Amino acid sequence: MMKNLYRIFVMALLVVAAGCVYDYEPEDGDIQGLDSPLVVIDGDIIVGGITRVKVGLTQSLTEEEEVVPLGASVWVEGETGEVLSGRMVDDGMNEFEVDTRDLGLQGRYRLGVSIPGRGEYLSAYKSVLVSPPIDSITYSVADDRSYVRIEVTTHNDEAYTRGNNTGGALYCKWEYSEDWESDAVYPAELEYVVKERDVRSLDEIEFYERKYCFSKAESALTYIACTEKLRENIIYKSVINEIPNTDTKVRQLYAITVTQMALDKEGYIYWENVKKNSSGTGGLFSPQPSEMSGNIINVVIPEEEVLGYVNVSTSSVKRLFIDWSVEEIFSTECQRHLVPRFVTIDGEPRKNQWPNYYYEGYRPIIIFGDDGDAAYWALEKCTDCRVYSNSTRPDFWPR
Repeated sequence: MMKNLYRIFVMALLVVAAGCVYDYEPEDGDIQGLDSPLVVIDGDIIVGGITRVKVGLTQSLTEEEEVVPLGASVWVEGETGEVLSGRMVDDGMNEFEVDTRDLGLQGRYRLGVSIPGRGEYLSAYKSVLVSPPIDSITYSVADDRSYVRIEVTTHNDEAYTRGNNTGGALYCKWEYSEDWESDAVYPAELEYVVKERDVRSLDEIEFYERKYCFSKAESALTYIACTEKLRENIIYKSVINEIPNTDTKVRQLYAITVTQMALDKEGYIYWENVKKNSSGTGGLFSPQPSEMSGNIINVVIPEEEVLGYVNVSTSSVKRLFIDWSVEEIFSTECQRHLVPRFVTIDGEPRKNQWPNYYYEGYRPIIIFGDDGDAAYWALEKCTDCRVYSNSTRPDFWPR
């Protein structure tokens, strides 16, 4: 029997970032009886904030197009009967938001998802866990200065259990967003005009459009830590991000916004198993079903395997700005080259070599000399920040 090949969209399981895809080739028998893609539900109910949920399906590698559950709907309901409907995020592929800012701390809540052709899915009712504040966000630079680590510290003097099986220990889960100035390494003062086979000077607006940019990213992995084996309920400098010194994130001003949620022990064990699977210590289906099962069921077919675990918690948010120019650890891979416009080879008439550089992906930076017959060139990604920028200046940016 040929092995089943499956690609898991980690909108929900291996990683949290939408659009990330991992290949997985299970052993024969690992997914016996799997006649259709598995439902994947990723999201936590955030009491006092906005609940964000992603709905997806696993996909066979033999499929040419993404398997997306069309027409899905999402809601949050309380044990006393209140129902809050979700809305699909603009430009989001089955990403939903539910306004749960007014939910009370004393209630018990669950997530509901309806997928046409598949059925209705409900998570278990959960009491609200209260996340302690984030004490600090710090960073450390590697001894060889090849990377930096972002760390989170938090504590809870009195574990807030509310009957959610924490055993007095503190269990935490983190997500984050990053914003940074992704300016061009070698800002271009020129533009190559293909039809004229020559360069022209950029005006001030054009120059700044290419020089100053912003980028944004969301956390790709799920980060967890606990104090179960510690003497105190203190999570100290838990690493949630590692950035190489070649990344433009560590070039100038950078901001990381961390969201912390409390977990119960059951949720922590679930995400711990996910972490083990995604780090290569076991196949996706290698743990026993009881070890890997989440808290979401198909109302009509309870035995259906559903990927995901829905937590109910308040959230704590903290932001850190870092001016990496002070650390001076950025190591650019960009190089600029002085390129004469004309070359003479074996007595042949002078040949304009700038078009060749242009079509090889290089762009002019600045004219060298008074005669204009030489210019510095570099790869386009080094001269025009719009190549990799994906955002605009955030409202909270300090400069």
